[in-house]
Amino acid sequence: MRVAAIDIGSNAVRLIIAEIQHGVLTEVIHSDRIITRLGNGIKNTGRISEESVLKTLIALQKFAKAAEEHKAAKLTAVATSAVRECSNREDLLIPAKEIGISVNVIDGETEAALELAGVQSGIETGGRRTLIFDIGGGSTEFIYTEPNVPVKVMSIPLGVVKMADSYNFREPCIEEHMDRIRIPLFTILNDVKREMDFQPELLIGSAGTPTTLAAIDLKMKEYDWKKINGYPLKKSRIEQIFIELCSLTAEERLLLPGMEKGREDLLIPGTLITLELMCMTGMETLTVSDFGLREGLAVAAANN
Repeated sequence: MRVAAIDIGSNAVRLIIAEIQHGVLTEVIHSDRIITRLGNGIKNTGRISEESVLKTLIALQKFAKAAEEHKAAKLTAVATSAVRECSNREDLLIPAKEIGISVNVIDGETEAALELAGVQSGIETGGRRTLIFDIGGGSTEFIYTEPNVPVKVMSIPLGVVKMADSYNFREPCIEEHMDRIRIPLFTILNDVKREMDFQPELLIGSAGTPTTLAAIDLKMKEYDWKKINGYPLKKSRIEQIFIELCSLTAEERLLLPGMEKGREDLLIPGTLITLELMCMTGMETLTVSDFGLREGLAVAAANN
């Protein structure tokens, strides 16, 4: 079955059109993503802005047209943290329905479960104890799997757009500034570790931060998900990239091959979260997943 799945996140709207056979994603027909920063300012106002709603609706129109052109049998869409938390979600949901897209607002645990299905459709974990994390714009999801034990999932209201609302990451970042951010990060992540009780053998990072770090490491001028999915990134290399990012302004970061416009300030907090998690778990290698929520959503839609 050919399915179109749309993930409306706090930073970007992402589309995949894929063939699903017997619960497995067998072919990616078309994919796209547009950064809309729907979560901008929500921490202070509790509302999604008119500007970001308009950008999101334009993206949805484009994606609906692509689904029609590629003859998708099903079109499904979900919204996550920003729409979950805002007080004016109908400003987006009603006009989206008029476009022909009925958006389901999902909770953090559902988001994590779909994330797991998506990642596992693209990366073989081989029965190893595996921790998957997805750093979003407004929340971060953790999924921990190990043989013969029920899957553990957790979602926390920590995301790169929210962090960018609280700190200025557009200017060069001094080490003292970063240290002040690391302290609350350590506390939050330590609580996650204690509650989930994880001891991973494999660490997988999904969403924009890990994929952008991999693209920068590969000096990728044009994004190629096939080269990104499953790519191993050493902690030492992530630290090198982080130091370079911190030395530059947001505009200067855009000149780095692999940097996607719209992530030039968000990659700093995302990398901070990634490095703190790697230190906490003792993992020296991060496996990057291009697959995530939207792929899991596609598989789930084909099964329903």
